[in-house]
Amino acid sequence: MTATWVQVLAGYLHLLAVAVYVGGSIAMEFVLGPAQSYVPPAQAQVIGQRSADRFLVLVWGALALFPISGLLLFFSLGDQHTLSGMQFFTTRYGQTLLGMIVLWAVLVVNGAIITFVLRPRLAQRASAQGGGSGVAQRLEVMQSAVKWVSHISRIDLGIAVVIVLLGASLAYGDGIL
Repeated sequence: MTATWVQVLAGYLHLLAVAVYVGGSIAMEFVLGPAQSYVPPAQAQVIGQRSADRFLVLVWGALALFPISGLLLFFSLGDQHTLSGMQFFTTRYGQTLLGMIVLWAVLVVNGAIITFVLRPRLAQRASAQGGGSGVAQRLEVMQSAVKWVSHISRIDLGIAVVIVLLGASLAYGDGIL
C-alpha cells in the first residue's frame, strides 16, 4: 500500500511537532536550566525569560499541530470506521488513542497555567514601590512561580515521553492500553 501525499505530509508535521516539543523540552530542562546557574542571577533571569518566551511560541505551535496532523493521519489512513461508536473505548487501538488525547489535554492545561498564570508572576519586577516588604513579597511570589514552572515542565516532559511511546505502539502495533 502506498501512502498518499496527505499521509506523508501529516506524518511529517506530526513528527516535527513531536521533535519540537520533546526536543525543546529536553534542551530547556537539561541544557539551558543548568547553564543558567553559571551566570549572575540577573543575567540568568533575562536569558530564562527570553528563551522561555521563544520556546512558548514553539510549544503552542506544536500543541496546535498535534491534533491537526493527528486527525489528518487518522482520516487519511481510512481506519476510522474501525473506531466508530463504542469501539473507540473497547479496542486497544481506541483506548491508546484516547489515552494520548487525554494526555495531550493535560499538556494544554499545564501550558495554559504556565503561560497565563505563572509567567505573568515571573515578569513582575521587584521595584521599590511599597518599600522593602513589597519587594520581598514580590520576590517570594516570583520564586514560588519559578518552582511551579520547573515542576510542571518536568511533568510535561514525562507526559510527552509517554505520549511518544503510546504513539509508537500505535504506529508499530495495535496500541498498548
